[in-house]
Amino acid sequence: MNRLPFASSLTALLLVSTPILSAQTVSITQKSTGKSLSVKILGYSEGEVRFRANGRVYELAEDKLTPDSLDRVKEALAAAGKLTASLGVLGEKANELAGHSLFGEKSLWQEPAEEVAQRLRLPRESRKEDSSSYRLYPPSDYFFLGAHPYCITLYGNSEHQPESFSLVYANKGDFGSTMGRGEDHFKKVHPDKELPTTLEEAIELDAELIATTLSELLGEPEDQYYGEKEDKRRVKRWDLGDHAFLLSTMDEEYTSLLIVPTEVADAEGKVEFIADSEMKKQQAGNLRQEDNGDVWIDNIPMVDQGPKGYCAPATFERAMRYMRIPADMYLLATAATAPGGGTNTMKLSDDCKRIVRSKARKIRELELDEDLDLKTVRKYIDKGVPILWQMCSLPNYNQIANTRTIQRSEVENFEKWAEEIAEEAEKVAPGLAIPANHHICMIIGYNEATKELAVSDSWGPEYELRWVHVDIAKAVTSQGGFVIDY
Repeated sequence: MNRLPFASSLTALLLVSTPILSAQTVSITQKSTGKSLSVKILGYSEGEVRFRANGRVYELAEDKLTPDSLDRVKEALAAAGKLTASLGVLGEKANELAGHSLFGEKSLWQEPAEEVAQRLRLPRESRKEDSSSYRLYPPSDYFFLGAHPYCITLYGNSEHQPESFSLVYANKGDFGSTMGRGEDHFKKVHPDKELPTTLEEAIELDAELIATTLSELLGEPEDQYYGEKEDKRRVKRWDLGDHAFLLSTMDEEYTSLLIVPTEVADAEGKVEFIADSEMKKQQAGNLRQEDNGDVWIDNIPMVDQGPKGYCAPATFERAMRYMRIPADMYLLATAATAPGGGTNTMKLSDDCKRIVRSKARKIRELELDEDLDLKTVRKYIDKGVPILWQMCSLPNYNQIANTRTIQRSEVENFEKWAEEIAEEAEKVAPGLAIPANHHICMIIGYNEATKELAVSDSWGPEYELRWVHVDIAKAVTSQGGFVIDY
């Protein structure tokens, strides 16, 4: 937060400002000099006015402003409150330009996430005690704000209300693949535009189309930064009520649009730090222990890795969001993916390490190819920390995991069960040591008596919890694994 306690500071700001006017911009005037500055009003309490100018947030004592400035501030805040409560004509116009029913009768942040998702036809991906998500991989004829997104995700908070809306447009992983190109659909929507032939052209064109559409409704954008430390990036911002539209492009990487509450955008996406003691308490609350000896972690968000098979980015997103670190699987994938597809897991890990470090957490590498055993698993699971496991997802392995998971739900004698699956593991494990179908998923639990591990894949709810014998897991382990820890 930047404070402007002296008139000279405001004068300096006035000298460097080139304000952009919009429906929510207010002119404030300095008492001592009579100079005016156009700003976005954020709040007014305890004798201080809070506003945004040139992409930064300031606080200024009310006695530095003229009385008519304070009147305009109060009127702007009252009008903003009415706009938030009912978006009215602007909301209808926004829906028309988006080509979809983004807004209902009130702010997105005041609606149930499920209702918003149903209105936008976003399939539910996950719903846990403290989070939810809805994700769509749109067909090639799907356009939003004039451009074709490859992935749309609505994230819900602990109250199961929307907290952010992410759209990823032209990106390195998808450009050049046949999926979603939709040349015919593009020409129908934009007959005057040439279809881009390079990734850079696609990124620039999508950004231009989205910016033009938003500016038609909300005026010219402001520039600001969003994100923390390694994740910090320059964005263009438009506001509609208490919704901030943040458009960002990364050279040779992607174009993305993020819709968040204005207060989140004002804070540049910084999230509240959770102390280790509080995090440990939350994780301990997610640990489940059953009468049969099963110990497993609940409330890990599910993420659908999608048609391009982004298993590693999806698994990292699951782990990061479980640790209260915001993450978007598709953007993680783009940064660590070669043009056209193929994720580099170590590059992904390095990128995630930088983001995780900014939240005072660590990504530890585990040599599971050498020491995958119940002792290692128990060390992390008992703390409520899932393990990211690199393995080979072979057909025989999946057949055993699926069959045994169904069968064990009806088991009454787990001593006999332990003997049965141990015999099976001894017989089939040698034939599973095949370096193919490389994959990454999670180990989220164990049963010490039966020597089983609970595994979770980013393939949807039916793969959220499966059980395999530890010797079978050892046989298909490839390079190792990771944990996000303190």
